[in-house]
Amino acid sequence: MYNRVYLEFLQKQACKKKGVWVSGIMIDLNGFKQINDNYGHSEGDAALIIVADLLRKSFSEYGVVTRYAGDEFVVMLNTTDEQFIPELIERAKKNFQEENQTNDKSYQLSASMGYAVSNLGVETMDDFMNRIDKQMYQDKLVYYENHNRRKG
Repeated sequence: MYNRVYLEFLQKQACKKKGVWVSGIMIDLNGFKQINDNYGHSEGDAALIIVADLLRKSFSEYGVVTRYAGDEFVVMLNTTDEQFIPELIERAKKNFQEENQTNDKSYQLSASMGYAVSNLGVETMDDFMNRIDKQMYQDKLVYYENHNRRKG
C-alpha cells in the first residue's frame, strides 16, 4: 500500500496541471482505538492489513489507495463522476460487511468515508483535502448516531 509521501507526490503532480479536476475519498476506521485497547496493537495491525486489502479490492480499479495516517486512508480517484463515486463508497462498505460476516474476529470492521470532486484551478489541494475530511466526519457522525441508537 502506498503511503502519505506517495499521496503528496500525486497531489503535487496534479497541482502542476492548470485547472485539472481531481476527486478523492477520505476513509477513517470506526472504533479502531477500541480494537487496539481491547485486543492489543498486534491485533490492530492485523485489522489494518485486512482493511488495506478491502480498500484495494474496493478501489484499485478506480484510483490509488494510500495510507494517510494511523487508521486513515485516502483514495485519489481516476473518475470525477459524482454519480458513480457514492456507488463506489457503498460497494466498499458492503465489502466491509461481507468481511465481518466471514471472518472469525470478535469485533466489527467499518469505516466512515467522505468524498469530493474539485477543480484545482478554483480550489487548492489543501482546501480539497479539508473538504473530503469534513465529508468523512459527517459520515462518522451519522455512523455513531446510528450505532449508539442501536445500543440504547
